[in-house]
Amino acid sequence: MLQAESFAVEIIKKIDNPVYLVAIVLIAFFGFIFKDNILKAIKEGVIAKNKPTESKILSLLNHDVFPTMTRIANQVNMMKFYTDQKFDETKSRMCHDFTKHKTEQCAIRMQAVIKREDIDYIPKNALKNYVFHEQTYMHELYVNAVKQEWYEKGVQQKDIDYVIQLFESFRYDVVVSFENRINAIFSNSAYDSNYKLLLAVFEMWAMGIDLLPKDMQTTFEALNGRFKNLKYDL
Repeated sequence: MLQAESFAVEIIKKIDNPVYLVAIVLIAFFGFIFKDNILKAIKEGVIAKNKPTESKILSLLNHDVFPTMTRIANQVNMMKFYTDQKFDETKSRMCHDFTKHKTEQCAIRMQAVIKREDIDYIPKNALKNYVFHEQTYMHELYVNAVKQEWYEKGVQQKDIDYVIQLFESFRYDVVVSFENRINAIFSNSAYDSNYKLLLAVFEMWAMGIDLLPKDMQTTFEALNGRFKNLKYDL
């Protein structure tokens, strides 16, 4: 302790400029008075610097696409279909069940994309391939869920395949547009982070969900009286 004090005194003696001397004395004085606060600030700064930055992509869990799917599912549930000018409950329920599975499965996979641990660091081309893969996987999941429920409720396999194919034919333009837009998004240098890329993709998916009621109505109106006598397990 005495050696430290002697060393400090020797340093002060060697300072010729009184302004520097006063400044050093003041700094030492206030440093001693507020040493606890200074140490605390330094410690908090080190912790903050080393603390992992939360993924900005996680904010996409609040994206409008999710309430949009809920809104669209409710909208389709209000749709009614008729055969020979009479309310066709079977056709209406089949449409509602189809939309339920599509929106539910798409929401699950979109959330999985957002929550993927390395989503912030995936290289651009790999991320594009991943988006295409997930989009295809969403389709497979909801189609399989629809087929299973319809089959369990008495719809024959050939009729199930017919309706699915009919829907996909009306939905074809949207699917092609998705592919074109994804390629355009990933070739645009303005999207210079994975967050911006996925934000653009989610905006596109939300648009596609908004178009769903029209495609559902077109599909099930085209069925005419195909399921008129089907005893669908409601």
